[in-house]
Amino acid sequence: MAEELSGLLTTGEFARRSRLSVKALRLYDRSGLLRPAEVQPGNGYRRYAEHQLYAARLIVLLRRLDMPLSQIAEILGAGGADAGELLARYWTDVERRLAAQRDLADRLVRSLAGETGAPPGDWPVATREVPAQTVLTEQRYVTSAELGWTREAAARLTAVARRHGGPAGPRFVVFHNEVSEDGDGPVEVCVPVTPGAVDPMVAATRHEPAHREAYIQVIRGHFEPPQILSVYDAARRWVRERGLLVTAPPREVYAYPADLDHGSPDDVMCDVAVPYA
Repeated sequence: MAEELSGLLTTGEFARRSRLSVKALRLYDRSGLLRPAEVQPGNGYRRYAEHQLYAARLIVLLRRLDMPLSQIAEILGAGGADAGELLARYWTDVERRLAAQRDLADRLVRSLAGETGAPPGDWPVATREVPAQTVLTEQRYVTSAELGWTREAAARLTAVARRHGGPAGPRFVVFHNEVSEDGDGPVEVCVPVTPGAVDPMVAATRHEPAHREAYIQVIRGHFEPPQILSVYDAARRWVRERGLLVTAPPREVYAYPADLDHGSPDDVMCDVAVPYA
């Protein structure tokens, strides 16, 4: 009767009708997301207006989408078409993140299923002299979830090289800085060409100086993270333990005919190489 006379709902009644727990209501009150319409002095009893049920029920639904409270507050404050736009933008970001996570899961499944060969840190290291080269180049800041770009860039550069006498050596991918969920490189894709064969107006080129490098062959079973990261560790450790100096960023050199997506776990996919002096 008191509720009917005041037009306000007790916390318990409001919780029941909104499908929110009393604990959640306390949290949303403290955070400012859903404050009660009235707090009685003395006893601190909280009461809610019936029109607040819409916001409370909307919060329930948005939380089912795993939306953070800060973004729920933005939607509640926007209303109408703006609120719809905020929700659409949030869900686009969720789908992008899920796609990246699905790709990571697929790669991990392939990696774990094909895991074989030497344990981490036990790969044989070889060395070679690499002559100076002119390379077609594309460079971009990408996170680990965006590394698929390297295949697209390699295809573009290889197509250019084929129109100008063909590649003059194996393509390689240079990691100029850390690439992870938070680190974005940059990463550079290079395709060697005959000097002067490609007009710089057609595609970007640069000079890759001659150098010596330590390298490890990477089989398919070690091609995906986390295994390939241990291969990089092993190559850098080989250089460091011999008192040598790393002179350029590490790279993956693709000199083998293996299909990147299909084949045997023992197929050699690339070399992980570390230039040194």
